[in-house]
Amino acid sequence: MNKYSREFIVEEFLCRYKELPLNHIINYLIETSNCHSKSMGLSNEELVKNGYTWMLYKWKINILKYPKAFEKINIITWTSSFKSLITSREYEIFLGSEKIASATANFLLVDLKTIKPISIPKKIIEIYKIYDVKNFDKIERINEPKDLETVNNFDYKILKRDIDFNKHVNNSIYAELLYEALPTKFSKVKFTDININYTKELKLGDHVYIDVYAKENGLYFFFKNRERNIMYARVLTEYIS
Repeated sequence: MNKYSREFIVEEFLCRYKELPLNHIINYLIETSNCHSKSMGLSNEELVKNGYTWMLYKWKINILKYPKAFEKINIITWTSSFKSLITSREYEIFLGSEKIASATANFLLVDLKTIKPISIPKKIIEIYKIYDVKNFDKIERINEPKDLETVNNFDYKILKRDIDFNKHVNNSIYAELLYEALPTKFSKVKFTDININYTKELKLGDHVYIDVYAKENGLYFFFKNRERNIMYARVLTEYIS
């Protein structure tokens, strides 16, 4: 089973301005890949029993159209490669026959005892199988711009509701905080291209500071500690108004 698909009806209560926001698009994508893994006997619970867990490392997402409340979407996912420590997974979102979004995610398999990435065991690779088609060949590293001034600074303390089963901040929370960190004049922009690099885990009680920079049709978000000497995540987005 190289590809897996799952249908969802977009819940109205999840929508922002009647459309599904980025953080919940990510949640639907992850739910689809979780269901794919579970269908092959590799659920999160099963991995944990064996001393492993998946950790998301990078995202690259392109959104052509945001689904609206009550619309039925079909999400297709597959594993496109296993290279060294990194597994790449692809996603496509369809509204009827129209493709409205695509994404590539890079995952690391982490040993729960050492909390360090490990080479993916051959038995896991054999179960997933590879469908060698990628939406994006590369997810670029995001560097903090030296020639731009910040347009906003936002701080947030991590709450219990933000924590997932791995005991760190759920990856969709970073996307949710993008909306919170937006300066007022950008509050209704629609992200079209999103690149997220996760660099260090955020945990319960951590205080994160988000520095926002603006460039033409784009916004940078850098998630840091108070002293600005630890980076938790780097995000680069392009948008339309």
